[in-house]
Amino acid sequence: MDTLQLAAAAQCLDRQLAQQAIQGISDAPGGIYLHTAKAHLALIVQRAPLGLWQDPAFHKSDALTTWSSPLNQRFAGFRIQRICVPWADRIVRIDCSRIHISKRVDQISLIAECFGGRSNIALLDEAQHIRWAWRWDSLDGKAAPRFLPGIAYAPPEDSQPFAQPLPTAAWLRRVAPRYRPQHTADQDAMQEAWSLRSDPCASWWRQAVDADNPVTYPLPIFDLGPMQEIPAQEALHFVQPTAHPQPSAQERARTQQRQRLHRRIQKMRQDMTRWEDPEVYRTQAFALFALPDAMPSATQLSAPDHTSVTGATLTITVTPGKSLHRQAQWYMQQAQRSQRAQREIATRLQEVERLLQDLTEATGGEQTGPATGSSTAAGPAPVRSANNGKPDDSDFNRTAIEGFTLLWGKNAKENDRLTFRSAKPWDLWFHIQDLGGSHVVLRRENSQTPVPESVRVAAARIALQQSQSRAISGEVDWTEIRHVHRKPNGGPGQVTYRHFQSIRVRRDG
Repeated sequence: MDTLQLAAAAQCLDRQLAQQAIQGISDAPGGIYLHTAKAHLALIVQRAPLGLWQDPAFHKSDALTTWSSPLNQRFAGFRIQRICVPWADRIVRIDCSRIHISKRVDQISLIAECFGGRSNIALLDEAQHIRWAWRWDSLDGKAAPRFLPGIAYAPPEDSQPFAQPLPTAAWLRRVAPRYRPQHTADQDAMQEAWSLRSDPCASWWRQAVDADNPVTYPLPIFDLGPMQEIPAQEALHFVQPTAHPQPSAQERARTQQRQRLHRRIQKMRQDMTRWEDPEVYRTQAFALFALPDAMPSATQLSAPDHTSVTGATLTITVTPGKSLHRQAQWYMQQAQRSQRAQREIATRLQEVERLLQDLTEATGGEQTGPATGSSTAAGPAPVRSANNGKPDDSDFNRTAIEGFTLLWGKNAKENDRLTFRSAKPWDLWFHIQDLGGSHVVLRRENSQTPVPESVRVAAARIALQQSQSRAISGEVDWTEIRHVHRKPNGGPGQVTYRHFQSIRVRRDG
């Protein structure tokens, strides 16, 4: 829940639970339950961000922990007066009161806040002093005491009142970045729709029902495509987190073996990138042999490329004081070493990748997910190719632009095969920035082959169109294949890369 979702949930639950007597407090996964005769309110502070839900199927348990037991005692006899989000931040406030026989009124407030991994629950007295508090320092950590009793509670310094009128740019901070519309008109429309939302329990909106993780929001989100209207009660229904069983000793051993194979593959690919294309060495050797034998005084010299039909010029690194023909012989030897090394490494690499593939299939496949930093996200479930050897271009989606061949995969396994088994070290690699999508490879004859800017833009546009981005334009990173490596311990299609440049492109109309 972002702040807007949290505020909508609080408004609806406030209407339903106002004046309801609190019958008890119990533990929830990452938070607490407040039980009334009408509903069970789940206040989850270990979810990032904070969550406020209803759990109609809950069966109250008598088991209390050392931190929820005193809270349960303090709330005896109190009724809920108000549930609200007073600040434009992930903070929920529940005000409660209790009337004694002597007509004296006691007032307490429960404050729940979540700022990323750090989460707090505090009980305030009528003077807004903290009388009881616990915290979670991580999303999977245990509750621990927090604050000194008696100090006055204050929200973060930059917290603004939720009801305060704000310009659109500031108002959108209440909306999570992934839900914010891209266009100004849509942003204004979202703010206006919220201001016109008079019914606290008005319908919510959900993305396609068949989506893996449908987005549920109190307003329609323009950039998410079609959304269906659902009742607020359905939107606020609490779903218990899925409990994942602990892996067996055999599964842990297989995981360690997969990690070792991934490390071996990464090391072999690093070894592969140390060797230049053999044809590049031969081309430089031929160019030096064609020159008169002399002792160069500079570290670089220019020579015509006799293998090029356009008469291109090569810039060759040389050693001053050493004859050019001797250096040409050295370049020929480097070509032989490079060819032999690439052949041997490729053979070993293919064997290790086959072992990893067999191990993955034997364990029912690997779990893949989005990467962080400059790593890419894996795509849908892979389809195994019938070709167990080195894949050819016909195994992938392809097109030709200005004489250059562009290839891209349609799932995680194809991305992996294209980048690490089919592409050459000097081919160019394109991928949408910070999102999941297809790997796009631009074929080159060698590392000296120039690529026109129009072709690079076309390749970047394909990477944008074959990505998870819904924006009209986006940033696409590109580099040579030699600078792309598998992400350590990552699944198929997950990579890291360096020495890259970025292009901003727009989708085809």
